[in-house]
Amino acid sequence: MQKSVAEEHPELSHYTNAVGLAGIIQSQTLWATHYAYLNDSEEIRYFGTDRLPNLLQTVGETYLNELIAQDQKKQLSIDQCRGKGEIIDQFVKETLVAQENILFGNQNGKKPLTEPYIASFCTTKDEDNRVKDHGLLSQWRGYGQEGGYAIVFDTSRLSNLLEQVHIKRENSLNLFLGDVVYSSDPDTKFSLEFETDLREIKIFFLNHLKKIDDSENLGKFYSALMKCACRYKHWGFKEENEVRIVAIPHPTENKEFCELAEKKGATIQGIPRKHYLRSGLLIPFIDLFEDITSTKNPLPITRIIVGPSVNAQERKKRIRSVEILLNQYGIKANVSASEIPYIG
Repeated sequence: MQKSVAEEHPELSHYTNAVGLAGIIQSQTLWATHYAYLNDSEEIRYFGTDRLPNLLQTVGETYLNELIAQDQKKQLSIDQCRGKGEIIDQFVKETLVAQENILFGNQNGKKPLTEPYIASFCTTKDEDNRVKDHGLLSQWRGYGQEGGYAIVFDTSRLSNLLEQVHIKRENSLNLFLGDVVYSSDPDTKFSLEFETDLREIKIFFLNHLKKIDDSENLGKFYSALMKCACRYKHWGFKEENEVRIVAIPHPTENKEFCELAEKKGATIQGIPRKHYLRSGLLIPFIDLFEDITSTKNPLPITRIIVGPSVNAQERKKRIRSVEILLNQYGIKANVSASEIPYIG
């Protein structure tokens, strides 16, 4: 039986700067950022270019093989259409273009069907206590001389908070917590992590080829596709060992989606998008725990690691300032400093 995220990773670390740390402690909430404003240029698109083509290839082969098994004369028709390979390649190309247009709104000025928002965390391998205690050098580098902070959360309690969000925002967004799978991971891990989702995707496309009306399962397909897309990344990011919260607001501006939801008796509600300023650019985000967490019901912060500092006096000052901040808001969490000798 596959382990839950909390069983696999008892702690999750969120790296941020001083402003981010203060904001999280003071507000007792976390922000999920619009996927297009993260640091991966292929964010949520990489699954579609790296994995989806092979999956569609398999679906096409299954469909044609079933046709031939039912009627041997179909083989002649297939041969007259340049053979199975040509037909399948055409199906794959057309489907990929259609998915790109629907999901990302690249056709006729249409808005994208989906715009996921993501909050990222790093994990460590069970046996690597050094990284657990001192953080990841790759993350500290991102903050340079400014330093940085790793806020360490209890995963089980964070999962419980997400369940509260799921119940409260059921008519507003899809929400899930999951490991990122990297393109360099073994195929067995990919298949295991996405087993249910891949099955839903295959069934939907196969029914589409068979011209079976599968609109009732459109929500399942959409959810499965986005779970794969939002949790699959290029191998170059593997050192982060990322776990992420993904929040996908229901597309209230999409007429077809709303009509389908209405048929099922569901009332779709919008969810507020907020913005913060970064280098002159407005960054859209969702306040994940708004009206759920507070200083009386705080985030499950267990530890805070202060980023590397060569100057011992500076290190002490940074530790003390965090302790004062935590004490001000009644948060009991251990504060330590990373001893990685990084200058910045």
